[in-house]
Amino acid sequence: MTADDLVLRGATAADLDATAHLHVEQLPVGFFPALGPHFMRRWHKTFLDSPHGVALVAVCRCDAGEQVCAFLFGSIDESAHMRAVLADRRCLLALAATAAVSLLRHPPLAVRFLRTRARPWTRRLLRTLTSRPAASPARTDPVPVALLAAVAVRPSLRGSGVGARLVELFLIRAHERGAATAELVTGAGPDGAGAFYEHLGWSPGREHRTRDGDTVRSYRHRVVPAARPGTFCDERGADPR
Repeated sequence: MTADDLVLRGATAADLDATAHLHVEQLPVGFFPALGPHFMRRWHKTFLDSPHGVALVAVCRCDAGEQVCAFLFGSIDESAHMRAVLADRRCLLALAATAAVSLLRHPPLAVRFLRTRARPWTRRLLRTLTSRPAASPARTDPVPVALLAAVAVRPSLRGSGVGARLVELFLIRAHERGAATAELVTGAGPDGAGAFYEHLGWSPGREHRTRDGDTVRSYRHRVVPAARPGTFCDERGADPR
């Protein structure tokens, strides 16, 4: 199978079980994937629910129906996206409850949480839940900065170009919504995807260490109009978010 055999479209709620499992299998680095597919499903859903989210999948059709072979999640305005997520108290409580269940089932993960994240995350959650909801969150960023949060491709399709197509479609959407630059973070060194993004024209930035001790590198890309308009088509004819 090649990228030409796939359909790229906006993700739907029906895709989230597949994207969650694919994320845990292919992008296991970081704390969120360690919480398991159930938590990742809820996290992926925030990109569908947010007006600033971008959620794309590549699917192949087979006798059993559509199979998700790759996905991309991100936002066209990361600051506004996070404000929208934090303003949704029901979403926050669902995420917290799902994470708590996973921590109770995996004591080593709970110890890791207590050591690296318990205080700041608890403070943020309590501050959000006890604050008065804003009627309309104020915009503070004059020019949106898009964030490419995650891309995953099934091993059998690596090298097919589907990952590059998803990234290009993300940049097209970011341009259409007014972003000037896009950013991402990936693992530094051979275990990361830096070479892939540099091949696509992303510029490397600084390295830093995460709370878990992993070394990562940031990347930036100017958001410009599509060089090949019409290359991509959402089969439903809608902006795929």
